[in-house]
Amino acid sequence: MDRIEMKKQERLGYFDTKSLDWEKLGSFRKLHVYVDRSIDGYLDIEVVDPSVKHGRSAQRIKRVLTVQLSFTKFKAYHIDLAKLDRLYAGKGIAAQAYRYVIKRLNITLQAGSAQSKGGRKIWFDMAQIMDLAVYAKSQYSKRYEVGIDVEQREVWLPNGKDVYDGIKDMYVFAMPWYASLSS
Repeated sequence: MDRIEMKKQERLGYFDTKSLDWEKLGSFRKLHVYVDRSIDGYLDIEVVDPSVKHGRSAQRIKRVLTVQLSFTKFKAYHIDLAKLDRLYAGKGIAAQAYRYVIKRLNITLQAGSAQSKGGRKIWFDMAQIMDLAVYAKSQYSKRYEVGIDVEQREVWLPNGKDVYDGIKDMYVFAMPWYASLSS
């Protein structure tokens, strides 16, 4: 995986809860989660704040996080794109949303192949969640449980292999802890 720099903060606008292809998955921390499964091999996730409504339309509520996922050869959903509204940044919402989606849909999530400082922090946070198994692997290697680098606030491998900016491509995954026992 590569480290990238992203300086632009996002304003995500509003989400229409009456959109046709979206189903409500549930909620966490008073935020609602919607999923669109209408295209095979892809999932779109929207996390919204129902307490902030658009002035002219009660069905339009504040978009907090948007995530686009695609199914990969690793039988995991790769994070193609994730955007967090700037008003909700720094509150741990993305890691909790990823955990919620992983557990609710019983899927394995694959980190994006290029990550910003914020993206690396999300995986750092997820590696500390007790009911998730976070691991790294190259294309043909076995799994390696990741450690956390408190100074850099990112995951690392205790065996000395590089997760970020290494010679060999490494991939990082998160799955429900109980699912890791059977695989």
